[in-house]
Amino acid sequence: MSTGQIVSVADRSASGPLRARVAGPLVVAAAVLAAALLGIVLRPVGLLSAFWPANAVLLGLFVRWPRLATPAGWLAALVAYVVADVATGSALVRTLTLTGINLSGVIVGFLLLSRLQADDVALKRPTSVISVIVMVALASIAVGIAGATAHPFLFRGAASPGVFFFWAATELANYMIILPVMLTAPSRLQPAEWSRRIARVRPAEAAPLLAYLLSLAVTPLMGGPGALAFAVPTLLWCALTYGRAAAALLNLTFAVWTLLVIGTNPQAFGLSLETPLAMLSLRLGVMLVALGPIIVASVMAARDALLQEATEARKAAEDAMAARSLLLATMTHELRSPLTSVVGFSSLMSRQTHGPLGSPKYVDYAQSIELAGSHLADLVTDLLDTARLEAGRMELVSARIASGEVVEQALRLVRGLALESGVTVASVPGPWPDVWADPRAVKQVLINLVSNGIKFSDPDSSVTVSGEIVGDRLVIHVADQGRGISPADLPRVGRAYAQAGDAESRRRGTGLGLSLSAELVRQHGGALKLDSTVGVGTRVTFDLPLAPAEASGVSGADG
Repeated sequence: MSTGQIVSVADRSASGPLRARVAGPLVVAAAVLAAALLGIVLRPVGLLSAFWPANAVLLGLFVRWPRLATPAGWLAALVAYVVADVATGSALVRTLTLTGINLSGVIVGFLLLSRLQADDVALKRPTSVISVIVMVALASIAVGIAGATAHPFLFRGAASPGVFFFWAATELANYMIILPVMLTAPSRLQPAEWSRRIARVRPAEAAPLLAYLLSLAVTPLMGGPGALAFAVPTLLWCALTYGRAAAALLNLTFAVWTLLVIGTNPQAFGLSLETPLAMLSLRLGVMLVALGPIIVASVMAARDALLQEATEARKAAEDAMAARSLLLATMTHELRSPLTSVVGFSSLMSRQTHGPLGSPKYVDYAQSIELAGSHLADLVTDLLDTARLEAGRMELVSARIASGEVVEQALRLVRGLALESGVTVASVPGPWPDVWADPRAVKQVLINLVSNGIKFSDPDSSVTVSGEIVGDRLVIHVADQGRGISPADLPRVGRAYAQAGDAESRRRGTGLGLSLSAELVRQHGGALKLDSTVGVGTRVTFDLPLAPAEASGVSGADG
């Protein structure tokens, strides 16, 4: 009975109480009996025990599908063991003793492995493979102890460490070769689906499997002990390509093929299997070879899971960013219209355009409303521009502009804030060549940087704007004499919505100006840099491309 048939029957067993009570034990009995009879058929070779492969099949069934591990399921397994053993002509007492030894390992393994999480049972991580190895090793030790204890009664021989080791090591080898197949097999095997998958397989995808089959065919022809390792590279290739389930199944085919081929003609490989120890060494060698592909496949599964998790996290972050940008764009658009009215009407009232307001306090109130509204309008503009930049919907239109004129326009727009703060703003005479940039973006960057300098400077200090030509770029410096930024806070400055300094400093800013300015400069192919000293001031530098004629003139002068 195939794994797919076993799973199909097990799943259908949940359709009704009576059906479940009958179908589950039948599945267990059929699987154990089939595995045991297969061992009996191979027994003349002298390398495969009649019952130990059945132990791994039973343990895999109960661990992978715990609903089968009912009292009736355990009883069905016991009956299957007894029936198979009786078929070999063994006495009933000896049969029951051997069955008890076999079940002791399965019980210990089930109690240990049932504590693992589903991902560990499915060998999805390298640590999962290690956990399974440790637990089945303990189960094998239990079998070894039971087998060594019963050995004098069963075989009229003395108990010895060699007997214990033979039982335990052989049990471990069978577990590590057969159990991964049970643990990693697909939950449902639909013939139609698998037919479609096979039909869609490309030649490149089939290459590892074809190489593996070819290596198996060549192994008997090569001869010598080295021939046993000939299939190992192709097994690893298959593990990298097909995953855990395929690697486990191919490991099983490799183990059976190797044991059968060597058992038929061990002399061709330079081996002698006349003693139990030699036979045991071969089994352990095959087991160690089989561990490699399983570990490689589990590493790849863990890597794929991490990549999938990272992809999903990135998509979630991008969706959240898009939602936030949409919210900001919608919110700022809705706020801009009423703010324009508030600022406009408060300006008319503060200037008493249509007549006196009466009390001077009303004029002062109107001016406060105008200032607060203007500040809020600037914040809304920054929010809208930031949302547009993040959404990739802010298009810059570069043109030839006079850098000196743009600097003067920006300074005129912030002079009101400078007068209110008692700070002097000025541009340093020097080279102000034409640049190739978006005039609105450059003006916004200058306003943001100079405004920041004013906000964080003390009265009677100054903010200066200077420029210099470096290569084919105009480098602009905005320097203030403010309190400066501590080295610990510098990394945070320039990130959207992040602010540095004390509570008073944070109250003065929005955390958007620098990040928006840096992004606008970046879209011009430049970079915005900060250099600050606490108690001395801050210097912000950014660069813009020179206009084509200016750049060629500079290049000619340099040459």
